[in-house]
Amino acid sequence: MLVQYEDESQTNRKHQRYPISATALIRIKNKDNSSIDTLVANISKPGLGLYSYVSIPDGTPVSIELSFIGIKGLEKDTIEGKVIHSSKLGSLYYVGVLFDEEINAAAQPLLYGHFWKIVELEKIIFFKRMPVD
Repeated sequence: MLVQYEDESQTNRKHQRYPISATALIRIKNKDNSSIDTLVANISKPGLGLYSYVSIPDGTPVSIELSFIGIKGLEKDTIEGKVIHSSKLGSLYYVGVLFDEEINAAAQPLLYGHFWKIVELEKIIFFKRMPVD
């Protein structure tokens, strides 16, 4: 299901968000290289949304190791980015990360393939829900 937000028509969002079942190990790129376990809420070509028990300040550079179930079982891929948004959501934080570069087949082959399978599946589901005249 496409992730729709009440005010999405009012945003400058250029890329659709897609739900994904995945976890992410966030490594903070600083002198101590601390890491945080998170759950992935959604993904788009240029970024993703995460749920974390730990606040991550805006502007923080991160390395993200995503783990997801693919056709061959558990798959992992890594991508770099920086936190652009963090807000409190109950006992969690919703964290938005903008990738340093969009997901691509050369740098993240497993994630790239998985992402496009999600996009194609969403198209199939969307068209099945469209009324037929």
